[in-house]
Amino acid sequence: MSNTASMFLDLVTVPRGSKARSVEVATADKVGRTALGVTFDERTARGTPNIDYIDMPTFLELPIEFENGEISVDILGELRADAPEYARAFAGIAYRITEIGFEAVYLRPLNGLRLEPDPPRSRRAVQYFSYPDWRFERLREEYPDGRYEAGADI
Repeated sequence: MSNTASMFLDLVTVPRGSKARSVEVATADKVGRTALGVTFDERTARGTPNIDYIDMPTFLELPIEFENGEISVDILGELRADAPEYARAFAGIAYRITEIGFEAVYLRPLNGLRLEPDPPRSRRAVQYFSYPDWRFERLREEYPDGRYEAGADI
């Protein structure tokens, strides 16, 4: 017998008690499905990399209790029309959120193996980081073996 509890959230509307952190959230219809669309708010989008966005608290915080377990989610990442050249349609999940930090895993769909990107992009489709101390630049510098990034068939 398992002690695991299962929860399903139909994220078509913003759950009561959610907190938008430097993002705008709205219902969106994409590829034949309706879900929440989460994008940088205007201030963040016009901001400075590594100060306003890139491994920063830019997410919708949901009002749920979660300690350890498995998170299963469908994610679609698309580039904004005004995205900078280095953008890869980043989209992911933040967890273990506190007032001072969080952990996150995100995808870079444009680095997916199905698009046959050149190295090193081919090894950088999935990224882990921990804010504020272990952002991706520090992880790359201190762990050049790439243990916190991986290629993916996306």
